[in-house]
Amino acid sequence: MSSSIPNTKQRNFRINLVLIFLAFAAPVVAAYLSFYFWPPAGRTNYGELIKPAALPDAALRDAGGKVLALSKLRGKWLIVTVDGVNCDAACDQKLFLMRQVRISLTKEMNRVERVLLVRGPGNVSADLLKKYPGMHVLSGADANLLAQFPAGADLADHIYLVDPLGNVMMRYPKNPDAAGLRRDLSRLLSVSQVG
Repeated sequence: MSSSIPNTKQRNFRINLVLIFLAFAAPVVAAYLSFYFWPPAGRTNYGELIKPAALPDAALRDAGGKVLALSKLRGKWLIVTVDGVNCDAACDQKLFLMRQVRISLTKEMNRVERVLLVRGPGNVSADLLKKYPGMHVLSGADANLLAQFPAGADLADHIYLVDPLGNVMMRYPKNPDAAGLRRDLSRLLSVSQVG
């Protein structure tokens, strides 16, 4: 009789131990099963997330010929595109889209700057500067700087997003959807503690 009481206590102890183990293991097993058997619906961002690359603090010339270090733009979100001096129709379309997306952010638009990195020698036309006031047009981008912007065939095919710490972190396709870019930027601005 006395030997059955310790056996009952020992059995209860084992049952309790198994229940505690199951309580801790259940969420892990449920997460595993839901991920592999009911995968997430997909990404919520429109742009392509890329491995963040820190931009070097290059000293570039603005449209007025003044030297501007990229570090002066830190603390702001940057919508960046790369193109040649002779901004063709595709270039103009990107600049228009960048301007409209920034304007559509209304009260948050001051947290975002637009940048056109001009590759090759020369200056863009005065008409282009009048058409897109407030945009930073910077020339003198060297290969080291341009290498931080990953592209398929051509850098000019994309619009890039740079975070307030100076990291290129998102890329948009040729002829991007303005609503998708704006949605991404709005989300980033709403959760960002910087910029």
